[in-house]
Amino acid sequence: MKTYAIVGNQFEGVYTKPWPEVQKYTQTKPAPKYKGFTTKAEAEQWFAEMTGANGNTARTYEVAYDGNFTWDPKRYYIFTDGGNRNTGNIAGGHVKSTDKAAWAIAIYPGNQPHQAVFTDSGAFLGRTNNEMELFALINALKQAAKVPEQVTIVSDSKYVLDSVTDWMYNWQGNGWQKKTGEIANLEAWKLVYDLMQQLAERISFIWVKGHATSDGNVLVDQLLNQAMDNL
Repeated sequence: MKTYAIVGNQFEGVYTKPWPEVQKYTQTKPAPKYKGFTTKAEAEQWFAEMTGANGNTARTYEVAYDGNFTWDPKRYYIFTDGGNRNTGNIAGGHVKSTDKAAWAIAIYPGNQPHQAVFTDSGAFLGRTNNEMELFALINALKQAAKVPEQVTIVSDSKYVLDSVTDWMYNWQGNGWQKKTGEIANLEAWKLVYDLMQQLAERISFIWVKGHATSDGNVLVDQLLNQAMDNL
């Protein structure tokens, strides 16, 4: 019998039950990460990597659904966001070349959770929401590289966090290929991978619900909308 591991919801754990029983544990919001293995040892190893139980916080992320979490005064927190005004997103439409898109980041010291010490943003035409979330991550990592302290990146993008903590390493190990087709935003993910090699020992991640009402989430949403307004 296969062994299954679930990470990221209230049913987090390793299971040796049949898949029909385990499957119901994966159908929650937010959606967890889960995987099947031929041995329990493999499942437990993956679970340890994904939960940070092996000390590697770069391979997992905390879930703070409403945006509330405990701040560590000794680290920095970088809030990130990306978005676009997709007028083509009707009846299967795609982003148009004239659609506005933007990313934004805001940095807070852990002992000062209500006052950002640095912000940045950028705007483009014809870019997707995922691209902007990824651009925000890249700029956050570049800022994290400038300080020696521990840094936590806070994002509402499952695409970004699942990729940077898990999928990206599979892509790299397979020669930057995946079985299901091309890797979207490939060059950007290669850059993220290189940045993470420098930062992995002092980076952690938090996922929050989109538009969570913490100061950081509110600010980056305002910044990216201002960037689109000014484009």
